[in-house]
Amino acid sequence: MERLIKTILCERGELYNIIGVQRLLLARCEPKLEIYEHSQSIPILGRKSYDVKRLRAVLVLCGEPEFTRAVDEEYLAKITRFELVADIQRSDGVFESMKFDNILPVEIWLDGDWTFEITDSSKLARRLLDI
Repeated sequence: MERLIKTILCERGELYNIIGVQRLLLARCEPKLEIYEHSQSIPILGRKSYDVKRLRAVLVLCGEPEFTRAVDEEYLAKITRFELVADIQRSDGVFESMKFDNILPVEIWLDGDWTFEITDSSKLARRLLDI
């Protein structure tokens, strides 16, 4: 079973794309992070079932990002990697700048939301749960 356990709104997001060795600002946005918990009951040694859990973080660019250039299928095909930098407000009120390297596109709607999987998201998701 998978369930959404936390949503974190980010501010002052900047989405970068990398083409070869060139890092270019692609859009300014207000992204959100979604943390999901995947759990599965597994019988161990034929006895009682135990819940095995895993966390993952997903990054969603929602609303209307302010693109710095025209984006179409031809442009997207040239991109080798995406990065995102955004500010997250911690529970103590302080804003922390976070950089998400090598985010993997899951779904891109040219006229809507973009969804990215965050690599090595289990460690990050645990950290974000404390924010």
